[in-house]
Amino acid sequence: MDLVLGLSLTTAALRWVLVEGSTGEGDPIDRGELDIAAIDDVDADLLVHAVLNPAVVAEDRIRVVGVTSTADAGGAAAAIVDALVARGHHDVARVSDTAAVAALASGIADITDYDDVAVCIVEPDSAFVAVVDGGEVTVHYVDRPADRADALELTSSVIAVLDREPAAIFVIGSDDVEVIVTAFEAIAEAPVFSAAEADLALARGAALVAARTLDMSGPPPGDVPPRRASVLLGVLAVAVVTFVVSLSIAIGLNLSDDEPAENLSAAAQPEHIVVPPPPSRPAVRFPDIPNVVAKTMTVAVP
Repeated sequence: MDLVLGLSLTTAALRWVLVEGSTGEGDPIDRGELDIAAIDDVDADLLVHAVLNPAVVAEDRIRVVGVTSTADAGGAAAAIVDALVARGHHDVARVSDTAAVAALASGIADITDYDDVAVCIVEPDSAFVAVVDGGEVTVHYVDRPADRADALELTSSVIAVLDREPAAIFVIGSDDVEVIVTAFEAIAEAPVFSAAEADLALARGAALVAARTLDMSGPPPGDVPPRRASVLLGVLAVAVVTFVVSLSIAIGLNLSDDEPAENLSAAAQPEHIVVPPPPSRPAVRFPDIPNVVAKTMTVAVP
């Protein structure tokens, strides 16, 4: 059986998940995390060797590899891609962090049946806020300082990009999750769901996006939505996270325009990115997105 490998790299850790099948949606057969002491001194060959454990699976079964990273880990991620190609894995997709976040957010909206949700993903060196509204996903990127001493500023930035209150808020990540959850709960009437252990979500998102990008034999793009629910159920299962959502509860919305957009610093204003349609033939890598303080990607969900 074919396998798909997804890797997610930050300045603090490399996380990976290996899943069955050729779509990135199968059951996980291996997953893990490697701490990184200094991102600039990373030995990409050593990391790849640790991930491709021959005791778990033969490398020739891995059909597609997706690699995503935060902006500050982009150089190391490129080195990992090169190391994978050197080992004979030529179907390697460099997946943008915003694409992985968008896939995760749209899937969470599907499995919870909310039409309007905000998904906040917090990493050690960056944070993402994805807003799903009416079949469209907008991803905001918020930069973080190297010392990560920005809990209050991060919370303010996250709140500032939400120009209105969604029906539900999901907070996922590996760092400072509780601070943001507490802040949201204090100001929002919408339910707030936290998942502090969902560290593998972006790795699974990378596997999904890479499989779709490099797949020529799969179903057409119009068949994607029915599959997305199973994908995200798998993501949350891999992360050992359960989102308990009661759809019978009437959620009161407190729409407010009192918080001006100026709460977000001028340097952190989003940059609009045009996302091209899926390619019709295999591609080796996605083009790198420039490192900016903040950016926004808008995706129309089929």
